[in-house]
Amino acid sequence: MLRARGALLRALLPLLLIAGCHSAAADPEPLLPDLPVARIALMSSLPLVYGDAPDVQAVIAGEGDPHPFYLALNDAHQLVVLDALLPDALGDIDLLILIQPRALAPEGLVALDGFVRGGGRALIFTDPDLQWESGLGFGDPRGPLRSGLLAPLLAHWGLEMVDPELGAVTLPKSGATLVKPGQFTSVSGKTGDGACTLAESAQMARCTPGAGRAILVADADLLDPDLIAPEAAGATQNRRFIAGLVRE
Repeated sequence: MLRARGALLRALLPLLLIAGCHSAAADPEPLLPDLPVARIALMSSLPLVYGDAPDVQAVIAGEGDPHPFYLALNDAHQLVVLDALLPDALGDIDLLILIQPRALAPEGLVALDGFVRGGGRALIFTDPDLQWESGLGFGDPRGPLRSGLLAPLLAHWGLEMVDPELGAVTLPKSGATLVKPGQFTSVSGKTGDGACTLAESAQMARCTPGAGRAILVADADLLDPDLIAPEAAGATQNRRFIAGLVRE
């Protein structure tokens, strides 16, 4: 179902921006430049909507800031934030973005697979060892998921994500920086029907099950505010990489 609090935050967005939240339009390298307006669904365990604040009231009180990527999506597109993946929530969506989502129920996995097979586009960031710091603490159930739980979907598409225990990685083609990313491999002894190809040292995979397509990245830390803040080293490359994935 759609999160009512997401609609409330959208209504309050102008006030939040005036209060000092970081606007994508003010960035020297916008996160999502020149992209056609699309209907986008977002699902994540990361603190994208409220930052580390527990709710919108805490955001207004200055206890947390919405994430720049969330603000960019919300400002330029028709964005909905999902609590769960259900077929009726994806019926009119142009792009589904999953960023280290919480465990999906079996019907959610079926809905995701059916969405892509029916012609939908999905962008999936799944991280085997998330380093993203959270003010909520590692033991807080509201905090981000530390290890991706999309193995059943990956296997269905013929993939497996492994943790090679790498440090920071600079992708050879895009120059984007990943933090302890995973790697995708083909599922040994099985043939999935996702028609997946690996890219960027196997830190990315592009799959075309059915009529749609999915782009997978074995890292979610590249969206860490500390890596995409305009003043951060490598921010331009990360911003361009993220925008290219959304555009693709």
